[in-house]
Amino acid sequence: MGIYRTHLIIDQSDSLKIKKLKIDNAKFILAQEPSNCFWEAKDGRSFGHYMGGRDPEFARKDEIPQVELLIETESKEKAEDLLSIIHGGMLLAYPEPGLTTNFVFLKEYIEDENKWYTKKPFSNYLKRIEHVGFGCQIASLAVKDKKLIYAIEKYKVSLELASFTPKSADPRYGQVFDNYDLKHSYHTRSAFAIVSAFSIIEELGLEIRSSSANPRFLNNETGEWNPKVLKNINDRLTEANIDKKLTFDWIYRGEPTKIELETKPLFGVDSKWIVYHEDVRDKTLTYPEAIHHASYLRNFIASHKFKELTQYISPYDVNNVQLLARQLIIRKMEMWETMMAN
Repeated sequence: MGIYRTHLIIDQSDSLKIKKLKIDNAKFILAQEPSNCFWEAKDGRSFGHYMGGRDPEFARKDEIPQVELLIETESKEKAEDLLSIIHGGMLLAYPEPGLTTNFVFLKEYIEDENKWYTKKPFSNYLKRIEHVGFGCQIASLAVKDKKLIYAIEKYKVSLELASFTPKSADPRYGQVFDNYDLKHSYHTRSAFAIVSAFSIIEELGLEIRSSSANPRFLNNETGEWNPKVLKNINDRLTEANIDKKLTFDWIYRGEPTKIELETKPLFGVDSKWIVYHEDVRDKTLTYPEAIHHASYLRNFIASHKFKELTQYISPYDVNNVQLLARQLIIRKMEMWETMMAN
């Protein structure tokens, strides 16, 4: 077994969460942060970063040092794999595009090297990033199920290709992004972001299962479901800890796009917050309805040979499928309430 440093700085709130976790053939260790740069108030309400470090002897009485997350496991490769899942869990808590690639690196823990981190540039390798505790909680559950691991890794890939923060989707801000981008590189990235995100739904076994012999709808214009198909997806959603009463809000901003106008059936009722801004046309859908919309984007717009409509994929189309996949992962893992409480 070896010990590897993640360069992730942990506060006391996350420390308490991580100390409770157990993983087969691996262990989380919380070690003294080597640079003496990262401190927080004992009550956890504030934190400070001291350039060049701070001598513990001169720390204030109401301050405590933060710690670094180490991983003990049998090889560096296994530690890197676990860190990657933790990274995915952090992005599930809050999908920050800047965090998809600008993360941390792993190296073997050598105690004598701690003194390096008291000097630049080594101290800059240490990073305090939010939601590490939640990421570790997600990882401790996901390692038991390869389907969950692949779902999380696909989520990361999708975010790397094209994504924006939840704040940018806040209805108070209206339409933040243009619905059309003329660049072919964007069309390609956004299409594969949708393909990756929808693949998560398939990984979880929550795609809608229909065929020519067992059609999805009895009437495509009105959206009248085939009862057998609807029961099948609802049963699988229930097994995945997703209650039938839960709904999903699909984002529509600005004028209707060509893809929206071509989508049939088009589900949903006006979301309760559309009064916030004239550019907001969001719709509240059931989960089967949302999965259908996601599959329409994947099947007829984003995958295989690109179509004429592919160029009209908007950032909101991508975000909708990513957000749906994100919710399905977290709810299946029964971590939604835990995430909301963080």
